Amino acid sequence: MPRILILYGTTDGHTAKIATTLGERFRAESCEVTVAHAGRVSTDAWPERYDGIVVAASIHMGAYQRPVRRWVQAHADQLSRMPSAFLSVCLGVLERRPEAHQEVQDIILRFLRRTGWRPTVVKPVAGAVPYTRYGWLRKRMMRRMVARASGDTDTTRDYDYTDWDDLDAFAREFARQVERTIPGALVAAASR
Repeated sequence: MPRILILYGTTDGHTAKIATTLGERFRAESCEVTVAHAGRVSTDAWPERYDGIVVAASIHMGAYQRPVRRWVQAHADQLSRMPSAFLSVCLGVLERRPEAHQEVQDIILRFLRRTGWRPTVVKPVAGAVPYTRYGWLRKRMMRRMVARASGDTDTTRDYDYTDWDDLDAFAREFARQVERTIPGALVAAASR
């Protein structure tokens, strides 16, 4: 049974929802899963105990959560030698302007360069806008940013832009990829 760690950083809670949902999807693929908030694990926590690792973090103010960066930096060599995926959660995915997509790619590449990690999969994922949890100023700033991306601007409700079917497909493929790397997995699969 493949063992997968999902380590996440979140600011408004949506990346935690993505991580938890991915955990459920991996379990449906017969994986043993640990979902951990990067701010609540020590930087020397255990990648070697897993067969595959997914790191999910959201972009805020052009960067990812500091605990995620520290953990990845501490384990970049190990992560680069095993099936690993980086999910970059951001609203820039929704934008139609090529400059916005390039900005997201630049942020991802800067993170990977600074940490030294070479993940097997890099996947930008659209996030959410929880307007009802924002204060007046942040609500106004987010409304302006979301309007540029042709998103929803009614600040009396929240919006979830994540493509959950796409994440299901990612979970199935990543679970298969991890399973193929486990010693003896090919022999076991062939004997079925």
